[in-house]
Amino acid sequence: MTHSISTFFRSHSSHSSHSTVSNNSLNTPAELKRRPSPSNTFRRPAYSDRSPSSSGSSLLSQDLSVKMPDAHNNKRLSLTNLIAPKSASKSTPQHHPVILDISIESPPAVCYGPPANSSGALISGQLQVNIQEDQVSIETIGMRFNVEVTRKKPFRNHTHCQDCTNQTEQLDAWSILTAPSVLPRGTHSFPFSFLLPGHLPASIKGTTTKIEYVLRAAVTTTKNGEPVKSSKVIDLKRAILPPEVPKKSIRIFPPTNITVNCEFPAVIHPIGQHNVSLRVDGVVKRNADEKTQNQWKLKRLLWRLEENEQSVSPACPKHLAKLGSVDDTKKGELHKENKIIGNSELKTGWKGDYSGPDGRIEVEFPINVRPASHPTCDMKSEDGTEVTHVLIIEMIISDEMALIKNPNKVTPSGAARVLRMHFNVILSERSGMGLSWDLEQPPLYQDVPTSPPGYRNADLSDYTGPPLPDYEALPPLDDPVNDTSESNVRPSEESREPSASGASEA
Repeated sequence: MTHSISTFFRSHSSHSSHSTVSNNSLNTPAELKRRPSPSNTFRRPAYSDRSPSSSGSSLLSQDLSVKMPDAHNNKRLSLTNLIAPKSASKSTPQHHPVILDISIESPPAVCYGPPANSSGALISGQLQVNIQEDQVSIETIGMRFNVEVTRKKPFRNHTHCQDCTNQTEQLDAWSILTAPSVLPRGTHSFPFSFLLPGHLPASIKGTTTKIEYVLRAAVTTTKNGEPVKSSKVIDLKRAILPPEVPKKSIRIFPPTNITVNCEFPAVIHPIGQHNVSLRVDGVVKRNADEKTQNQWKLKRLLWRLEENEQSVSPACPKHLAKLGSVDDTKKGELHKENKIIGNSELKTGWKGDYSGPDGRIEVEFPINVRPASHPTCDMKSEDGTEVTHVLIIEMIISDEMALIKNPNKVTPSGAARVLRMHFNVILSERSGMGLSWDLEQPPLYQDVPTSPPGYRNADLSDYTGPPLPDYEALPPLDDPVNDTSESNVRPSEESREPSASGASEA
């Protein structure tokens, strides 16, 4: 019976792993030694044969040993196939026969004074066309000067609409070459100049609006249909000349008798410090019957510079229906932004005099703009963009009671006030030693070369007068022989010798 069962399991040992486990559990050790092992079976170490789950472990190890190399090979082949086309698709950059460059020869563009009185800024330069081949056929050469406005917050947040995000206005255009021509190898320069009107806004990179002045040039060749382009950004600044004396202002704070006299600069600059002085009067109130006085003592002073930006995002014709009925001159969505570009707090540094009739507190402190705040100078444009700055000063004062004879011995009353003041200031670029283009001094006479131009190459075919002299053969003008001034003119013999009648009369 045992032999028949073992024969049945030997004939079906390759059907399943479960059958193999059953066969090993029923066969005798002698029969297990006579049974040949399959050729494709992975042989585990000897110590694993004694484990009850050696068959399952051998099958799992066999499966992984066959699949892992295939997966590794497939992965390497796939990476090779993916990388090969990319390396083959790389191409060298195409060499273009024309290179454009815009060179600015004038000083930095600065408009001096407010927009109503400014004469503008003059820019001049050269458009350089560099030909890289022996000769190139050029169809057109043109350049234009644009003012480009970018709205960081477009109308109704239509960032995908280019007409709502970008607006461009052409200030001037130059058609340098209108007919086809052939230019030889080398650099060809074409001069240009333009007078920026004084009412134009300065270049800004604000929170809501960006204004740039851009020179754009293009060259179209016969060989390549796509034009060669080049651009250069012109940074237009505005400098407001500060007044000789600081600005003064008086603030009154009822119901108290406190009066604040403030001196502050009307124009400040992004770099540097400016002094502000305050004088507080009326800080003492005396009660003669009780021989006491109430005095206001300055506890803390805070100041900050605020930048207010306002812009109008216009609506393009496609989105104009969403705007509704508004003013025709400014069709768009209004945006307002505010940020602090400088602040500080003072707890000491002032002096107080409480023995006078009304008392007095004097303090002087510097103000400045933080460079990390990226300030924008004051400007105002016709499209509704405006940038202004405000200086805000806050003084915290507390009420104290003291004897008239001994004002230093005080008793706090618990009352306190905050004195807040606002002053409009102008943030402008420094003017330096620069002058407006119309105030520059023309060249003096001594700067002109001494020798005048010759006429050797002139066309004298129609000239019938006397022969023209050669200027090189003429004596210099400062020669005393040719000097005809009154001091060098010698009187005649008749005028030098007095007459006899004249001598007798004398």
